[in-house]
Amino acid sequence: MTTYTGHRVEDHEDFILEQLLPLIVDHAGASDTPTEVVTFAALLTLATILQAKGLDRDVLVCSIDAARLQPHEIHDEPEGLQ
Repeated sequence: MTTYTGHRVEDHEDFILEQLLPLIVDHAGASDTPTEVVTFAALLTLATILQAKGLDRDVLVCSIDAARLQPHEIHDEPEGLQ
């Protein structure tokens, strides 16, 4: 199993919120595709890449489970994903 110690998701928050999400939202708008479809396509592609690099499927599933929003947090989604 591949592990990445010494790295934190939080360290990439600015990149994700300021660059990656706007690219997804812009592409969705330009292609007249729901944002969640483009987001899911990106997720599947990135999950495939991570698995090819040795990350176990179970780690991906646990990551998705750990990322679940609580009902009171849903209104805090980035603009464009609401």
